[in-house]
Amino acid sequence: MATYTKISTVSKNYAKALMEVAAEDNSFDSFKTQLDNVSDVLNSSEDLRIVMANSSISYSKKIDILDNVFSNLLDAKLLRFLKILVEKDRFCEFDSIKVSFNEMLERRSNRKTVEIFSPVELTFENKTNVKFKLERKLNCEISPVWTIDKSLIAGLAFKYDDTVIDTSIRSKLEVLSKNITR
Repeated sequence: MATYTKISTVSKNYAKALMEVAAEDNSFDSFKTQLDNVSDVLNSSEDLRIVMANSSISYSKKIDILDNVFSNLLDAKLLRFLKILVEKDRFCEFDSIKVSFNEMLERRSNRKTVEIFSPVELTFENKTNVKFKLERKLNCEISPVWTIDKSLIAGLAFKYDDTVIDTSIRSKLEVLSKNITR
């Protein structure tokens, strides 16, 4: 299914601090967008990732690079946050800090991102029905991420937070097979 980013306690602490900074002027959505932009830049430039991970490059040089790359793209507070990550030798935790920040933001706004797996493309009507039922079951607004998984045999699978719910026939056949072989 989806990729998983391990979130350390340190990453959660940095994300919590970033939430507090965002709360000062209610810039949660702006910070989320800007963190996504930083992630996009890092993912599109292998050279930048290598430089930021290289321990032989001085912190001051890395901070200069951050200024050159991000000064026109980011809020001054968020740019300062990235510099602190460099100074504390925690820039390697950026991805997990971003994931943790997004999870905290979702909890704060009573939203959840739910990855929904189906064996075929669902119609708009089916997607709407599934989304409505999930929102009622989870008692929150959901942001669905629709994924086709041809290995499923009818039914759907859902992944959110640390929970996976598999209602597919494939899953039921696997359980049945385990029970028979016992």
